[in-house]
Amino acid sequence: MKKTIQILLLVMATGWWWGLIAQTPENPEIARRIERGIILTIRNEFHQAEQVFRDLIADYPRRPAGYFYLGATYQALMLDRENYDSLQAFRKVMKTAIQRAKELLKQNKNDTWALFFEGSAYLYISFIDSKLGKIWGSYRNASRGVGRLKKILKYDSTFYDAYLGVGSFTYWKSSKMKSLKWLPFISDQRRKAIPMMELAISKGRFTRLVGRDQLAWVYLDDGKPEEALRLALENYRLYPESRFFQWTLVAAYYRSEKFEEAFRLYQQLLQEIRQLPENNHYNEIVCLLRMAEIEYRRAHYAGVEKLTSELLSLSLTEDVRKRSRKKRKQALELKQQSARELAKMNGAPGSGPKQPIPDASR
Repeated sequence: MKKTIQILLLVMATGWWWGLIAQTPENPEIARRIERGIILTIRNEFHQAEQVFRDLIADYPRRPAGYFYLGATYQALMLDRENYDSLQAFRKVMKTAIQRAKELLKQNKNDTWALFFEGSAYLYISFIDSKLGKIWGSYRNASRGVGRLKKILKYDSTFYDAYLGVGSFTYWKSSKMKSLKWLPFISDQRRKAIPMMELAISKGRFTRLVGRDQLAWVYLDDGKPEEALRLALENYRLYPESRFFQWTLVAAYYRSEKFEEAFRLYQQLLQEIRQLPENNHYNEIVCLLRMAEIEYRRAHYAGVEKLTSELLSLSLTEDVRKRSRKKRKQALELKQQSARELAKMNGAPGSGPKQPIPDASR
């Protein structure tokens, strides 16, 4: 049960993408600067984005926007690098964002944008806590965050941006609990959730990019990889340099069994990751394993040997070694399976039928 809850929390939290939703349209100058920082984040230019939001804090220290977006940028950087050195700074600015939002709500309890910043900050904290194994604290913060979004919709049903978060939460909660839907208090609301997300994409003010990305992952989970691929390509064509969009697109290629395209994009991601100054090899492992799986499917067993050998020879910190243990085990199994297939091709007796690929979901 603990594992089920952990998986639920990891996928239902919206991660860095909440930074594309919680805008402040009543102040065009703030909105313009936020949009600039968001685009920098999408384009992997994290340090430039950080400076944009530090300047925003300096100019508007009593507003939650700068603190929230600076925290969102820290989280984006941590996820992009799979490195959590910015965790303390992240927690500090998200706590301040919540405090500033609460101050605004004391003045006006119906301030929907203050509710949005507060709820979004709780969801960010929830996501990071789930990554660190703090399960119950993560669940508590996720409930707080989504509760704030639902409160917004009670006040204003045309606040379309909020439908994305509520719809995403509803979908993933139902998806991960579907094995328990025979219980009287568990219902499958996935069909209700997807139209909410589509509404946010079509009518929300700031949710087109994030909505397409979130809905693509929903379609992958829902067994509709072609729909996911369509959405992922739309975002990728706008920002092909974005690793966030590349990860979504490569997953859609892989699930659609477009293995040639998937292999090339994993190669591209691998090259970019290896050039990062703070590469701890975790995402390198993800790419190498998927590429090895594709080579195995194509019966390119020498390629499997090369890729899995590269993966298993990486020098890892203890933290990354622990987090990648399952993937390294899968790589070793794939390497051994490939060796057996090569032995069969060379006429070795008793090598047996071809084995399935070990699962290595990102």
